[in-house]
Parts: sequence; structure tokens; C-alpha cells
Amino acid sequence: MLFSSGAEFFLIAFFLLFQWVTRKYLALAAQRVVLLAGNLLILSTIISLATLGIHVLISLLVFGAMAIIAKNRDKRGVAIASISVLILIVLFCLRNYPKAFGFTSFQIGNSPELLIERLGISYILFRNIQSIVDVLKGRLTAKNPIDYINFILFFPNFLAGPIDKFSNFQRHFTRPEGRLKNALFWPGVGRIVIGFLKKYAVIPLFSMYALSYEPFLEYMSPQGAILLSAVCYSAYIFLDFSGYSDIAIGTGYIMGIKTPENFDSPYLSTNIATFWRKWHMTFSEFLRDLIFKPIVILINKTGLRSYRNTVSIIGYFLTFFICGIWHGDTVNFVYWGLWHGLGLAIFKVWSSSKAFTPLHNSQSTLKQGLTTLSGIIITFSFVTIGWLFFHYKGEDLTVVFETLFGIK
Repeated sequence: MLFSSGAEFFLIAFFLLFQWVTRKYLALAAQRVVLLAGNLLILSTIISLATLGIHVLISLLVFGAMAIIAKNRDKRGVAIASISVLILIVLFCLRNYPKAFGFTSFQIGNSPELLIERLGISYILFRNIQSIVDVLKGRLTAKNPIDYINFILFFPNFLAGPIDKFSNFQRHFTRPEGRLKNALFWPGVGRIVIGFLKKYAVIPLFSMYALSYEPFLEYMSPQGAILLSAVCYSAYIFLDFSGYSDIAIGTGYIMGIKTPENFDSPYLSTNIATFWRKWHMTFSEFLRDLIFKPIVILINKTGLRSYRNTVSIIGYFLTFFICGIWHGDTVNFVYWGLWHGLGLAIFKVWSSSKAFTPLHNSQSTLKQGLTTLSGIIITFSFVTIGWLFFHYKGEDLTVVFETLFGIK
């Protein structure tokens, strides 16, 4: 993980200073080379050079496919885009889930080490697919292959997002030095400080209680210990993930690149649909635009268009089944994804009912306040129970649900 050691911190700090100086005095072509060298140098501290080389090669192949698609947005372009996306997904699945394909690991011959490491490849997959789709739809013109490699390997966002779009990255990187880029510097420093405080000052205060409910057993019943630990885990995963996002966004700001926001007070959401518009927002946007919407369009072609709720519910379950599989190769992540699919399905039915609109458009301030508060509590409770699926696996998950609900 980047920023996890003093050596990495000072290496990154030195590069940020060097890159800031070169932006002012070097031509854009030289800045591209500086950023590429920095990305490769910093990422080489957490993944192998072989892995980096493969990422560069795949990026160049994707860029080449994008160049062809940009000139052929007809059936030929659609075919090339579809084949490119399919190949990327197959390669991702082979690497992340080799046992599902009959392999013990993703290796070539008798090589002693994995050919390509897992770190960051999920987000690389998203960025590549998003770029191919954007080119096909005419929303993107890929102008420089080095810019695209830098976008894929951009070290602040490499491990955990936010999932930027190439058009945004390209626009900010190629923008001439001036007030807009300079204005990002101090906000960037501030975001990095906030991120470090979340991850290294606040989280250590309660992480032992978040990661295990056993410390609570001395003071309360097993049911109470599990529930209180789950609340702590909700805080832990938010502070850890949003803290890293703050550091990534702040680092990008200092480098003159405005990366999109990733969190917007998700635990204050009044329903599960709003939660997914505020939690890991760049990933949620990817799920909505490139998985959920195509699924709904495909289902509508089967003649179910008039059953809008049914179509949406099927779309939710399929989308979050895929979301669960993406998060890990154990069944607990599938449970977590289907749990959120269930929540969205229930909310879809509820929001379509006759009771929903009068309740949420009440003229009474007290009634509106109670509705908002109850929505926040219910949504937070639902998400927190979902984190049990995410955090525990195997026998531990069985013990947790047997203890809480008597469910095996």
C-alpha cells in the first residue's frame, strides 16, 4: 500500500516537488516523460517490474484499439470494442479467479512467481473499459499513448481509485500551467492531511474493536458484541477507504490533476439508493452506466418493458452479483452483493407505492424530520449488517449469524 512507510512517503514527496518544478519549466512532452518515470518508479516499490511491463503493454494495445474504434464508430467499431472489452474481462477473471478455470494460479510454465500481481488490476480494468466505451460513443479522443499509460498507471489512484476518466485526466494534465493548477496546491495539501488523520490518527483508536468482536465479550453479550463491532467496522471501512481517497485526490491536486470525488457523507443517506450514489461514487457510476443500464436495456428487449419494477429488480440483483464477485473470490462477497441487491429491490417497490410520496412530501416539519431520521437509521443499519458479509467469511460468518439470528 502506498504511503504506508516513511521511505515511500519521502519518495513520493520528493517526486511531487520535482514534478511541480518541472511543470513550470519543461515543455509538455518532457512533462509526460517525467510523470511516466515517476509512476513507474513509485509503483515499482509495491509491484514487480514484470507486472508494470505487462500493464504498459496492455495499455498500448488498448490505446491502439481505441484509435481504430475512433475512426470506425459503425458495426466494425462496435465489434472491435466488444472484443477488446471481452478480452480484458477474460484476462481479469483468469488472473483473479484461476481456480474457476481449472488453474491453481496465473503462471506461465514453471515460473516461480505470479506473472502479474493483483494489486490495482481491478481499477485498471475499469479505466480501460470506460475508455473504450467513451471512444465508441464519441465522448473521448485519445491523442497521446504516453498520456494514456500515465492515466492507467497514475500512482495516487492505482490501488483503490477514485476511478477517473481519461478525458478528465487528459484535460487537466495537458492544461497549461496557470492559476487553475496553482489553485489546487493548498487544497491538495489539506486533503492529504485529512486523509492521514483518518487513517493513522483516528482508525488506530478503535480498529481492534472493528476487526474483531472478541474484545467486547468481556463487557456484554455475544449478540451485543457483534453488533457494536459491526458499527465500529462501518466507521473503520469508511474512514480507511475515504482516507485513502483523500490522500489520492490531494496528491492529484498537487500534481495539477483534479481527480473526481469518491465519497459524499454516505452514512447520512436516507435510503439505500442514495447510499450508492454517495459511496465509492466513481465505482457506483461505473456500475450504473456500464453494467446496470445495459442489463436493463437488454431485458427490455425481451418484452418485459412494461414491468418496470421487475426489470429494475432483476438489474439490481445481476449488477450486485457481479459487484460481489468483483470484490473477492469467496462466497461471502456474493452474499454481500446480493444483500445490497435485495435492499435496492425493496426500496424500488417501496418508492413506487402510494404511501411513499405523501410520507416524503409532508408539509409538517416534524414529520419530515422524523422521516429523514428514520431513513438514515434504517439505511445505516442495513448497510452495517451488510458489512458482516463483507468482513467475515467461512466458519466465522456462520458463527456470527448463528449467534445473532440462530441462522446457519
